[in-house]
Amino acid sequence: MAFTKGMQDFINRRFEQFLKRRVPGRFEHLLSRQNIFIMPTKFGFAYLLFVFILFLLATNYQNNIIMLLSYLLASFFISVMMHSFNNFNGLKLQSSANYSGFAKQDINIPITISSLKNRYNLTLAFANQNGQQKAYLPQCDDGVSEITLPFYATQRGIVDLGRIKVSSEYGFGLFVAWSVLDFSHQIVVYPHPKEIETNEYHLPAQEEHQTLNNAVSSSMGIDDFSELKEYVTGESRARVAWKQFARDQGKYTKHYQSQQGGSLWLNLADMPSHDIEMQLSFLCYLIIEYSNSKHVFGLKLGGINNIEIEPNSGQEHQEKCLNALAHYPSHGSKV
Repeated sequence: MAFTKGMQDFINRRFEQFLKRRVPGRFEHLLSRQNIFIMPTKFGFAYLLFVFILFLLATNYQNNIIMLLSYLLASFFISVMMHSFNNFNGLKLQSSANYSGFAKQDINIPITISSLKNRYNLTLAFANQNGQQKAYLPQCDDGVSEITLPFYATQRGIVDLGRIKVSSEYGFGLFVAWSVLDFSHQIVVYPHPKEIETNEYHLPAQEEHQTLNNAVSSSMGIDDFSELKEYVTGESRARVAWKQFARDQGKYTKHYQSQQGGSLWLNLADMPSHDIEMQLSFLCYLIIEYSNSKHVFGLKLGGINNIEIEPNSGQEHQEKCLNALAHYPSHGSKV
């Protein structure tokens, strides 16, 4: 058993070295004789065995009709092989964008396919990722088209997607033509956001130690009364101060201003867990919540490099914080 596993590992390493020389990593690949592989399917091997048996029968009984039939079937076999190769030859695939997403979710990897003619029965899958979903394209029309290949990320970090296998059994299912392409993809996988209970975490920057729900609600654009101003023709009647008007104190309108909470610091050490991955998941949830509510917050991760991101808001700030979570060492020290 150990010998068999060692031999299999040796063959896999040698094949990977062969692929690096034959199909090097790049953002764009043009399929040709250099990177297309083709071999019979199980049905193809059965078909070839049948043709061989017919040939033996024809030679044994010296039957010219059976001999002619075996030649005809063999010629058909070779013709299908050429059609299978031509279905792949000249196909261009490219994918050059950077991708990111959350752990335990599908991250869609778009791949652009360019062709000068129609192609058929294309299947794309990750070569070394068992259990991943496949993308199937029954017909690829001439021109430029795009197909999305989902990748299920099991854990956070920087993940190398490895090679993508493009295959097709076009042509009566006798042959499978394939190529194993390396697009040099690395994706940034953020922690899986896990909702934190409001009684488990108190925001230290809030006055009177407000809980998470209070902090979020104060940053979601809830308006506070500001002042009364004299009514101006054209203003909404819904804002008229009717109590003052009923008391003959004049006609005024109410004016409001949004509550603006102070800058908050999200600290890894304050997360309610002893597991580093769980703490990062809590932080990921809080970052998304505060970003959606347009709140100003900073991030403190500590560790060897004492990672600290100054308070800010917006989409760019959110991505910066999430990237810091993704790059945080798996066994990093807490503050």
